[in-house]
Amino acid sequence: MSTLRQLADVAVAIPRSRKLLSHDGWSREQLQEHQRARLAELIRHAKAHSPFYSKLYADLDDDISLDQLPVIDKATLMDHFDDLVTDQRLRLADLETHLAGLTTDALYLGTYRVVATAGSTGRRGVFVADRDEWRTFLAGLLRVNEYLGLRPHLPRRRVATVAAASSVHVTYRMSRSLDFGAHRVLRLDATAPIDVLVQRLNAFRPEFLYSYPSVLGSLATERAAGRLRIDPTTIVSSGETHTEETVRAVHAVWDVPWYQIYGTTEVPMLGAHCSEHTGVHLFEDLAIVEVVDGNNRPVPAGQRGQRLLVTNLVNRTQPLIRYVVTDLATAAAQPCPCGRPFAVLSALDGRSDDVLHLPTAGGGDVAVHPLALRSAMATVADLAQYRILHERTRLTVSATLRADAAPELAVADITDRLRAKLDGLGVEGIQLDVRLVPRIEDGRDAAGKFRIIESRP
Repeated sequence: MSTLRQLADVAVAIPRSRKLLSHDGWSREQLQEHQRARLAELIRHAKAHSPFYSKLYADLDDDISLDQLPVIDKATLMDHFDDLVTDQRLRLADLETHLAGLTTDALYLGTYRVVATAGSTGRRGVFVADRDEWRTFLAGLLRVNEYLGLRPHLPRRRVATVAAASSVHVTYRMSRSLDFGAHRVLRLDATAPIDVLVQRLNAFRPEFLYSYPSVLGSLATERAAGRLRIDPTTIVSSGETHTEETVRAVHAVWDVPWYQIYGTTEVPMLGAHCSEHTGVHLFEDLAIVEVVDGNNRPVPAGQRGQRLLVTNLVNRTQPLIRYVVTDLATAAAQPCPCGRPFAVLSALDGRSDDVLHLPTAGGGDVAVHPLALRSAMATVADLAQYRILHERTRLTVSATLRADAAPELAVADITDRLRAKLDGLGVEGIQLDVRLVPRIEDGRDAAGKFRIIESRP
């Protein structure tokens, strides 16, 4: 990464973050007026510079409301990529080539950062932002750091991240962009063996620990066993659903503030916890988020939606207007006591397109979210890594155990806990096949997250 380029980005991002923090004092009416103005500007830009939106919005009035705009999904985005972007030099085939050779923070055409989703929920998505848009994303991350209490300090704070280690992932690129020496940072690859992570963390002794919930659960097990000897003052997580079992395990060994960050590759900083921890504040000055049902109709606060419709108010290069994000989310019925104007998500329960449909006794089927299987597996003490493959009437569990585990007891434990969970959900006619393997090479995706389920017809 170019040091001069990095410092130039940070020099712009810092004052922008202060401006974003000033929005905490806005009224709800001020926030909504900001959204209306930015949305109108975004629509005008998209219609003028994107052949896709020019055609899509050709018959729409300029003063049309958000809920009257058509919805787009990732398949539509990728199928029409070359026409959707507003710089016609950007071509998907060329960006894929750029991503394939990306090992640093290199910019495409000297201007654009290109990142991609892992494709764990289907087709991979490719997303691009110019330098000015990226600086606003960085400002959003700096705002989150203020929420966490992660400010420059002498002596420098020790920050450890156990996460993605690839330049194609937006979280890795953003954290590297902001690594200008304000903190001592240890970056560990979440796909590394647990004993390697333990050794490195013990030597570093982080004050702030960031990772995915599944990784934090594994580290909590190591701490309870005495192998991991760190006591962070703040824990931060993102990227996966927080199961009750993982939360209990982490809090049992580290009774410290735990902040959840919510973001996607499409919109890196969608929200975060504040110090009240009532839920995830949605940063509605950067994106408009609609909680809707499967037919894209608004869902009342307190009721879980089937998806989100996200409008990125920052990105002009690749306009995302009412873009489908298949997260199961619940909007809080009450505002946060902190007084900020932003809406709050009281629950994030994974992705709706991960749901399995398993047979029942009556010949029908029941919808089973992987969270149910994940919660059962989280209670297996000797489990190091696992992968569950669903094929019609069979669930095949590939499991790697800890070195001191008793294999027969572990297999029985996995079988009993999964069977009890399935029985409780009314599932019948599913065969469980538990296999012990030395290591699951694809037990985590490229970002280091657990691949809980792979479903095949």
